[in-house]
Amino acid sequence: MKRKIFATLGLACLTVLGLASCGGDEASNSLSINLAYGNANRGLLYNQNTPITLQDGTTVSSGDLKPVWQYIEKELSIDITVDGSSANKSADMMSQEATNGFKNANIYGGTNLASDFMNYGANNGFFVRLDEHLNEMPEFAAYLETNPDIRTAITAYDGHIYHIPYIAEIGNYARLYHVRKTWITDLLDEANPNYDTASEIEASYEPFYTSSHPRAKSISGLPTKKTDQNIIEIMNKLEVKNGKTLTEALKTYIKDNYDYDKLSDFYLSVDAAYDIDELVALFRCVKTNPVYLTGVADAKTYPFFTRQGSYREEVLRFGTYFDGVKAHGSDSYSSRWAFDENGDPYYTYGTEEFYNVVTYLKTWNDEGLIYGDSLSDGNNTANDRSLLYGSDSQQNQKNFGFMCYDFTASTTADSLNKDIVAILPPVAEVNGVWQHYVDNTRVIKPDGWAVASSSSNEELTQAFKLLNYFFTDEGYQVQNYGLPDMIDQTKKFEGPDGKEYPAYTSWIKEQADIHAKGDYSTFLRDVMGSLIPIGYQKEIGFEYQYTSQRGLDAVALYTEAGVGQPSYAGEGKQPTSGGNPNYYKLIPPAFSLNRNQQSQVQNLSIATDTNFSEVIFNIIRGLDPSEVAAPQTYAEYLKYFKDAGLDTYQKVYIDAYKVMSGRE
Repeated sequence: MKRKIFATLGLACLTVLGLASCGGDEASNSLSINLAYGNANRGLLYNQNTPITLQDGTTVSSGDLKPVWQYIEKELSIDITVDGSSANKSADMMSQEATNGFKNANIYGGTNLASDFMNYGANNGFFVRLDEHLNEMPEFAAYLETNPDIRTAITAYDGHIYHIPYIAEIGNYARLYHVRKTWITDLLDEANPNYDTASEIEASYEPFYTSSHPRAKSISGLPTKKTDQNIIEIMNKLEVKNGKTLTEALKTYIKDNYDYDKLSDFYLSVDAAYDIDELVALFRCVKTNPVYLTGVADAKTYPFFTRQGSYREEVLRFGTYFDGVKAHGSDSYSSRWAFDENGDPYYTYGTEEFYNVVTYLKTWNDEGLIYGDSLSDGNNTANDRSLLYGSDSQQNQKNFGFMCYDFTASTTADSLNKDIVAILPPVAEVNGVWQHYVDNTRVIKPDGWAVASSSSNEELTQAFKLLNYFFTDEGYQVQNYGLPDMIDQTKKFEGPDGKEYPAYTSWIKEQADIHAKGDYSTFLRDVMGSLIPIGYQKEIGFEYQYTSQRGLDAVALYTEAGVGQPSYAGEGKQPTSGGNPNYYKLIPPAFSLNRNQQSQVQNLSIATDTNFSEVIFNIIRGLDPSEVAAPQTYAEYLKYFKDAGLDTYQKVYIDAYKVMSGRE
């Protein structure tokens, strides 16, 4: 079991011996790895206070390699040492190691480093061109051949590949919409409800669907709408807008326009046909019935919230339901790019359609339909999901949340709230086709690892062997599920998608309860050493095995309803005419810029200010434009972005992508 070898030792070797790397000539199977995640528990070393005894009787203690990495050492006959600390932030580690040409370790990895790997590889030669060594990594080569879109996404401007990314569960939904089920049934199905009359709203939101912009009555596979009525118009005309009048109006509207066995099926069933206006109508009913829904005097109900303030850009994903407006071209909030009809990237935040969505969201906030902390400081990491879903039984709890857009396994956990279920997204005309769609899927992450070009030939051989291992059948299973002893060889686990996955033995549950409070994901990553965001293809089967039945039903609901999502291949429902043929195509996890392009954008505030989205949330929060940047018209908004360098920024990235994709 290998203990940590500190970076100072590597520096001493370089200084005293003048070698390109330390240890390469002493043992041909030696390999040094530096992974930085800003988390002391996330690396290759076991960092738990309590030792763990494995099924074969081996005891692993603090400072040892994690069990999975001891297994990998043995299987590949590689002597793995750890350089640096996983507690270091990735960006800090890269900056520090760049001063020495990345000579302290053979493999470097961390989060959000794809651009750095391509930059230091193509511009400085610090990392190996992996595409020139694919004969030494046959399984990885086969993976790239089978997934050409992934190859394009990780190719630098010079045509070479310098890193292997962490490839999340491609083809699976990233997040789903979740709600409190009984709030909907209590509002719409109860025979003798005692709705609130004390709580009222002042209407600010105006209908999105109007006589000049109608909603389709007939949508493939869904119940047909009977009239041209709009529920927001109906509600806005009410003289008194309280919990009773608003909810009764919604119930009458559903009865007059749709045929459902239960009114709640309009939102909860696989045949749900509600649109964005009808969702706002439900939000209003939730907002104005706090006591009826919670049974708590002075309670406050928040129709929509994000898990934490730093996830606030999830609010912007509602743009999908305003005629398919794009906010993000990938899973990351910093991925503010999408493809136009010519296949060129455009900056989503700069479009007039996006600005219009922002103004709609402002009216939601005016009515109190969004939890305030979900719009506040983007650095706020307080867990509002635990507060608004998980604190119902706490004494003096007054704040309750209704809808959250988040990961299913954790949101539907029985330990959080047993009333939480998934709900289909609103129907909308997305890219010219009326459908259920979520513009958020599991993607290639800008995380992963790369091989230092300073490594000796012997070290390169070991590095390629290790990198390739995770694309073999055995390495794939070890990284996704753990040690072979943890897998039940007598059966398979059937997921809600109908696929079969390796099934865990009872040992993992017992040990996860002891070492990770029952959290399989934390146990596998931080204790065993699987699921670390190195370069590999992650599978979703492990997640399903710790997901509640309501969570499994959520995935089955979206699957049965055929909810669309983007992909790297860009396949989706195309209109019979018009539309954007590239609408469904995911943006790469990172762009590769040459030196000239880097110099053009490095001083642009649109590229360097990490809080640039603040202007958008200033508008949504309705802040005074004389005090903060909160443009009141699209012309003012566009000027703000152009003054920040939008035109140059967009041109640089268009040119960069043309090179990455082989169009230039």
